Amino acid sequence: MDPNLVMSSTDSNFNHKIGGIPCVAATSRYTAPVHIDVGGTIYTSSLETLTKHPDSRLARMFNGSIPIVLDTLKQHYFIDRDGKSFRHILNFLRTNTLPVSEEFRELDLLLEEARFYDIPPLVKMLESLKKEKHRKKQSNNCHSNSNDNHYDDRRTTNYDDKNNDMGFQCLALNVSPDLGERITISGERSVVEEVFPEISQALMDARSGVAWNTDSKHVIRFPLNGYCKLNSLQTITRLLNNGFKIMASNGGGVEGQQFSEYLFVRKHFPI
Repeated sequence: MDPNLVMSSTDSNFNHKIGGIPCVAATSRYTAPVHIDVGGTIYTSSLETLTKHPDSRLARMFNGSIPIVLDTLKQHYFIDRDGKSFRHILNFLRTNTLPVSEEFRELDLLLEEARFYDIPPLVKMLESLKKEKHRKKQSNNCHSNSNDNHYDDRRTTNYDDKNNDMGFQCLALNVSPDLGERITISGERSVVEEVFPEISQALMDARSGVAWNTDSKHVIRFPLNGYCKLNSLQTITRLLNNGFKIMASNGGGVEGQQFSEYLFVRKHFPI
């Protein structure tokens, strides 16, 4: 047997086992790689892709109608535009689709780039996506406002039914280190009694002639912890749990006579 024939057969089987040698496609000026520097980002495409829409500015850059800068050292064509957005331009030219979601955050920028490159189908697609995004945003806002108005209407009805009696309730708390800790509270009598029901009897005691019990509707510096077993932290916690918020606070005094004062406020909507 011819040794050359045996070797040729062996080589053929070997090439078949490793997958063979890639078949080189025939190239033309339209399919050959073209390197483009867009704002510092390098892309590789082909004239076939870049000139897909012949009337576009991008096509006219690469068919000789519009001059374009060429970096002769690197053989890169240069376009002074946003480099990040250009990949979406190329993907559209390659697939005729726009693979971006409604949550895409640079829709306005991409639309501006599409208008610069003058690609009408892409501009139309982006404008439609933008309108749909705007429509959904308005729809969500209307739904949110509708819920808010429903809540406001409900509160307004209460407001009117109670002869404009809606407003704020305020309590002032004073804490000083006298005798370990002295806590006094000032405010509307009914509110104080609501939050601290254990002092109701003391508030109703008509025999008491001290200053905090001289007003029929308000108490001034009522000695809170003299009638209920609460320290300052427990008192503040109870007020917060009853819907009050600390709106202001201050402190002062001299050694041995320091004090801290807190203003608690909550909105009042009559039932």
